[in-house]
Amino acid sequence: MANLTDQLRAATEKQVECRDAIKALITRAEAGTWDKEKDDKAMSDAKAALEAASDEVKRLSDLVNMQQRAGEWTSTPATTAPVSVNILKEENRGDDQAKARKNFRLLDAVRQLSNDRSLTGMAAEMHQEGQSEMKDMNLRGKGGNLTLPNWLVRGGNSTAEKRDMLAETTTAGGYTVDTTLGGLIPILEPKLQVEGMGATVLRGLTSNIDFPRNDADAAAVWASEVATSTETSPTFDRIQMAPERLTAFTDISKQVMLQSSIDMENFVRQRLNFAVRKALDSAALNGSGSSNQPTGILNYSGVNDITIGTDGGVLTWALVVQFETETATDNADMGRLGYLFTPGVAGLLKTTKRDVAGNGFIWEGPNGSGNVNGYRALTTTQMPSTLTKGSSSGVCHAAIFGNWQELIIGQWGGVDLLVNPYTKGKEATVEVIVNSWWDIEVRHAASFCICNEITLS
Repeated sequence: MANLTDQLRAATEKQVECRDAIKALITRAEAGTWDKEKDDKAMSDAKAALEAASDEVKRLSDLVNMQQRAGEWTSTPATTAPVSVNILKEENRGDDQAKARKNFRLLDAVRQLSNDRSLTGMAAEMHQEGQSEMKDMNLRGKGGNLTLPNWLVRGGNSTAEKRDMLAETTTAGGYTVDTTLGGLIPILEPKLQVEGMGATVLRGLTSNIDFPRNDADAAAVWASEVATSTETSPTFDRIQMAPERLTAFTDISKQVMLQSSIDMENFVRQRLNFAVRKALDSAALNGSGSSNQPTGILNYSGVNDITIGTDGGVLTWALVVQFETETATDNADMGRLGYLFTPGVAGLLKTTKRDVAGNGFIWEGPNGSGNVNGYRALTTTQMPSTLTKGSSSGVCHAAIFGNWQELIIGQWGGVDLLVNPYTKGKEATVEVIVNSWWDIEVRHAASFCICNEITLS
């Protein structure tokens, strides 16, 4: 009997033959020579053959993969479902994580779960890693049927984002179906700058977390030689962090999973991951603090706030300096200081002189990453640009300056994925839902200075 590699090669050739047969039938349909009775049956048979061939390729790929890694595993007896062994040994954790990111295929796991099969191979190993991250939270066993470790999916108030992918809808997945495709052209996404500005990210949290904070200092007094000392005591408060659910989902047709010729597994994983990160980044800047959202910097009580005028106004050199002055006055001008603007405000500052003598422009460097008065300055369209002040309706931009290290982002556990092949089973569609848990807090409000009323003219 042929070895596993030869069996896999033969199965892959059979899969290619089935795809070619389907493409030939599609060509007949496009040419208007479709024989309904004959070709309908041929298409049905070809699709069934392709599904069988694809399952065989998947089965043999798993076997070959396990054969190659068998020397790294130890076995654990299974009772109701196979239990894989964690390959992420502590001494080689960085290399093993890189290997897992390369080899893990989300849609392989989706196929297994949607067909009511137990997880095997890399999918089972990553599920075990994710469950380890969840073990100290009261979420274990209450979420979906696939849990991934945070390090596998990262590259973020309940916010949902839906991105449907259908093979017969060109803009929603059909462009990924075989026609000999080049690389997938990504959508133009906003720059997510909060972590890049230096926010403190705490991962792997397992319980609610409190940070005691000294909010008033003790004071000493001058006294005569034998006078009684005046009592003084510092005061304290605390900031509290507790997990809020951040969620997104996508619908994937089974036809896309069968026909896609690009790395749809990685594409789906990246889209879901970006949906979460985008919502988290937006909440850190402008979260409302209501409807399960954390409170973002722009809405945080006690931050310094610059007022330009009744109807807002343009950002001048004097106002830029005021951002820094407000922070320094509160003894908060330390740490990872920097500005975050909208691209529109950056464009304005690139053409605005620092003073009437014409000594340079306020913004120096590229729009996306520059320098303002010696401090790093970045831009993002995640910053609001449709705010209202007085008669300036829907045209005001926001800006933030401060010590970004004082912004704390916490994540609890891994990332929970629910694979649901039933709700839309009649449409041959699998629903993949991602859940993660986060919170956002600020150590000291005075570490930030904001402005919500900048106009561009």
